[in-house]
Amino acid sequence: MQTAALSVAVPTLRLGREIVLLAEQESRETGFGFLDAEHLLMAAVTLCDGMPRFRAVLEAHGVSPERVRSASSVFVGAGAVCPDVTDRVTCTPAAARILARAARIAGPLGRVHPHHVVLAVLDGVDDPFTGSAHDVLERLGVEPRRFRRALRRAARRA
Repeated sequence: MQTAALSVAVPTLRLGREIVLLAEQESRETGFGFLDAEHLLMAAVTLCDGMPRFRAVLEAHGVSPERVRSASSVFVGAGAVCPDVTDRVTCTPAAARILARAARIAGPLGRVHPHHVVLAVLDGVDDPFTGSAHDVLERLGVEPRRFRRALRRAARRA
């Protein structure tokens, strides 16, 4: 797996800071050493699960933090030793693409929310450079179009 020399300064991260921090924690717990698209998906699903309007959508499509973590373990194994740097996050190119796509979905003045990250993963189904996060959802039996439509509907209700 290719890692990027992309290193994001956490204090200056403009959008989606809590998602990135939770994803980094997930990557450290798996011993991966850097942030990948699957970690972002896990963090986004965990945060969405805490919001009633999105929890219902996740449940209807069979997506839960536990199921995503279990399905991710096939794609994300223990990797490099985690660096002890606390103010920077090292990302794979796939994670960087997911974050960039989520920022585009949120809009120029918007803040990246967890559902934006899930939508970015769903939009990257045919993009081989977005990592295996969409494979995790496929492994769970998620139908991307229906899931995307339901997430967007729930977001509009906000």
